[in-house]
Amino acid sequence: MSWQAYSRLQLALAHFGQPFWMLTADQLPELERQLARKLMLEHQVLAHPLAAQIQVTPQAIYAARAEVLARYGSEEALNQALQQAGLNDAELQQALLHELSVAAVLDQVVADIQPLSETEARRYYLDHPRRFLRPERREVRHILITTDEQQPENLPVLVLRRMVQLRGELLEHPERFGELALRHSECPTAMERGRIGYVVAGQLYPELDSALFALRLGELSEVVESPMGLHLLQCLDIQEAEPMPMEQALPLIIERHLQQARQQQQRLWLKRLQRRAQDVAVTATDPQTTDPCH
Repeated sequence: MSWQAYSRLQLALAHFGQPFWMLTADQLPELERQLARKLMLEHQVLAHPLAAQIQVTPQAIYAARAEVLARYGSEEALNQALQQAGLNDAELQQALLHELSVAAVLDQVVADIQPLSETEARRYYLDHPRRFLRPERREVRHILITTDEQQPENLPVLVLRRMVQLRGELLEHPERFGELALRHSECPTAMERGRIGYVVAGQLYPELDSALFALRLGELSEVVESPMGLHLLQCLDIQEAEPMPMEQALPLIIERHLQQARQQQQRLWLKRLQRRAQDVAVTATDPQTTDPCH
């Protein structure tokens, strides 16, 4: 089945971050377990009477294929992945038809769910103020010099020495940061005099994140190491966490509530579907229900 091969590929990428032909012997059994469960659920979904009402248009399949192509970046990369998965383009489209049909049935299951009213969303916003805080943002600039054991001029010990010297200069003349970033930094931001811009916690490498959010306004960091190399950071501005305006939060509240309500109803519906299938299987194998003498 084309959708089985495609599902195997998609599950491997989603759960293991690589295609199934690159998985280890320990990972393959877990992939097959997940695949068997997914295919069983999809079979049950498409066997439901709701599936008879579904019609997937060629335009929808074309759009779904375009999304797949965007994930792979080029026709060549997509075709290579399909070939290794044992699929051709026609089979990919059959697999997408299968996926779209399952999704359309699940959409039918939640078609009657209504979004929150604006009044309800406003009440939620007022009852949960801490959930609508904009995180603190900091404006930062940096100087990066990469380290490389194979390049004599970029040996870690030599780069550290250069960075310590730069830090000494900046402590005496902080106004020269942009000039020194333009001259010494190996990051593309050197052309912006080292400016990265505003960031929130979690956007940078953890080492840089910790250093930046411990700085006071205008303060220069110690030399910080990341997987890219060695950095000097300067905090240019701090925008404290603040409440998100109600009018900006309302559409987010309504959308989030609708998504959660849909997901919950779909989960309950799938559980009921599985229970019915199990009951049918038990009835079919129970001799007391099949023996005409009972």
